[in-house]
Parts: sequence; C-alpha cells; structure tokens
Amino acid sequence: MKRGLIVAALLLTAVQAAAAAPLPPTQLAALPKRQIANGTDPLTVTLSAPVSPTSPSPSLSPSIAGAWIIVGDSWVFTPASTLQPCSSYALTVWSRTSSTAHADLGRKQTIALHVACPPLAGMQQALARLGYLGAKLRPRYVAHIHSGAETRREAAENAFHPPRGMLAPNPGDAPPVQMGRLDAVTRGALEVYQADRGLAATGEPDSATWAKVLYDVTNYRRDRQPYTWASVSESLPETLQLHRGRRVVFSTPVNTGVPGAATELGIFPIYARYVSTTMSGTDVDGTKYVVPDVPWVNYFNGGDAVHGYPRASYGFPQSNGCVELPIEAAHTVFGMLAIGDIVDVRG
Repeated sequence: MKRGLIVAALLLTAVQAAAAAPLPPTQLAALPKRQIANGTDPLTVTLSAPVSPTSPSPSLSPSIAGAWIIVGDSWVFTPASTLQPCSSYALTVWSRTSSTAHADLGRKQTIALHVACPPLAGMQQALARLGYLGAKLRPRYVAHIHSGAETRREAAENAFHPPRGMLAPNPGDAPPVQMGRLDAVTRGALEVYQADRGLAATGEPDSATWAKVLYDVTNYRRDRQPYTWASVSESLPETLQLHRGRRVVFSTPVNTGVPGAATELGIFPIYARYVSTTMSGTDVDGTKYVVPDVPWVNYFNGGDAVHGYPRASYGFPQSNGCVELPIEAAHTVFGMLAIGDIVDVRG
C-alpha cells in the first residue's frame, strides 16, 4: 500500500510540474513579401505551429473587402477583388496571436506592404476596351475576353496578368500602339482619359488612374466619343484630316514647315491648347518674328502647333514648322480636339 501511495504521489508531482511549465512561445515563421506583384493574390501569415482557433486574425489598413481563414499553421487572406494597385498597406499581427498549446506572440508586429502597379500592357488593354485607344487585342493564345461588364476581380486579374499578344490598330488607319511601352499614343490616351475623369492629365498610369480604370472596366463605362485623332500628310497638296473612329469627319488643306524648319514626322499627343496666343521665334533666314493673336492653337511637338493662320493659299510648305490651317478650318478642328489627342504627321 505504501509503495502505491508513493507512485501516486510521484505521478501527481509530475502532472503538477507539467502544468506549471511555461507554454512554448508562438513565433512568426513567415510574413508576406513587402513588395506585392499581384494585388489579387492571397496574403499569408504563418506561425510556428497550427493557429489557435481563438487567435485574432491579422488586419490590413486601409481595410479592404476579403476574408482571413485558418489553414493549418497559417492565416490566409484572399481579397474579394484586389488590393488597390500602386498603393501601400499596413499589415498588423496582434500580440494575442497564438498557436494551439502555445503562449501568445506577446507583441504586436506591423509591416508595410506595397502593391505594384500592374504592367503597362494591362493599362493599354483596358484603355482599348474603353475606347480611349484605337486598338484591339489580338491574343497570342486563346483567351476569354469579355465584350461587356465584368467583375472587379476579373478586371484586376486581367490588369495584373494581361493576355499576351498585340494591339492591332482599330480602325486600321489609327496610330499604332507599342504594347508594353509608354509610347506617344498611350500617353495621349491616358491624358484624354484622365481629363475625362477629372484627374490630373499627367499621362502616367498612377494609383488614382488605376482606381478609375478598374471601376470603368468593371462597369464597361466607355468613352462617349469615338477614338479621335488628326493626321497630317506632307504629300502635295498637304492636308489635315480629322478622324473619329472609322470616319474622316473633316478635311482641310494645310501648310507645313519649309526646308530648314520642316515639320517633324511622327506621332505626337497634343500637350497645350489656346484659343489665341502670341508666337515668336526665328525664321530660317535669321529674321526674328513676334506674331500676336494666333488663333485656335494646338501645340503637339515643342513649338510646333496646329493653328489658324491667314495665307493666300494652302497645301504646300510655308510655315516655320507649324501646321497652318485656314482660320475657319482651324476653329472647326480646335472644337474637335483635346489635350492628349494625337497628331500623326506623315510624309
């Protein structure tokens, strides 16, 4: 009997010792990368052992729709749609976070996360769908592309991981787009879009622009006007044509630059517009000039502009680099163009 009492006492002592021993501490095994390439991907916070069901879930600030779930050793957050592109978040893991049969983490930890901007090809494809680029995607592989509204998550997934392929001019004579490059056509389209949405027309795909684009693609909120641009031909007789979609809606004879001050060939977005302005410079013969009250001015390349100017005739080189139009024609063209619209000068 005495021996049994001794054994029982030893077992009780062992149990009491085990109960009195401190729990192993919870540790953070892994956190999300601070630079997030794709805002639609899940975020994972991993502990050193299976997550306790009573453990508080991490949090994101600013808050975003989505759900944290426990998967083994990890908390996993899946956004309902996406983290906002080109933005920053604070991820907090709380001090009371714990693994099963482990002590609390003991201190709050907060890390800064930055969500990358989607690739430029994603912006170009979105602008094409919204009618701000005269282009249509020709995917390299079979791709499901919506013809109307889509979910915000689908819009974000296509933005962060755009289908590969090329953007073919649409209509066929529209200025060509170099997919993946912030070329003149893309910069101009961004400026037109930003101005339409009340944003600063910077021509850069920033956070505010991406927020608007994702909203508009989700709701299929297209440009109300057909894609618009001006083409200038330096072949005699020189002309300017105003294109809206597949139609040439206006055509006029023009004058371009004389030898020594030739109008540069190329594709340029309009960067400044004036109902009337003073122009000054130097002619090719060295003569200085100052011309006040030049009307209906659209600057597109340095000091070169599409504008009105009185001449006895039009259709051949006479200017100092600008594209000169009859006054009434310049008035008509001015009313059809905007900051960011393309002037395409061809030989």
